[in-house]
Amino acid sequence: MANLSMFLLKDQEKADKQLAVYDYNFMHAARYVAQGEFEKAAVHHRNVANALEELQRMKNSKDTTDEARSLLNQIDKQESIRRNWF
Repeated sequence: MANLSMFLLKDQEKADKQLAVYDYNFMHAARYVAQGEFEKAAVHHRNVANALEELQRMKNSKDTTDEARSLLNQIDKQESIRRNWF
């Protein structure tokens, strides 16, 4: 099982499915290359690329959300300090 913590909780099931799509297509692409079926391999490689792009999009969403939460926490701390001074 892959480390799904790099994705938002709401995206983890979809990410798991995309990882399965990646694995399936990667293995088939390699098999078709070995068999000299380059056209079929190319189709599977395109599917691999699509899965990776979707996984990256979901990871970027988590990274952006984490950064926003961090900034909000910093703001909350600064506001708390200000309130204690006045």
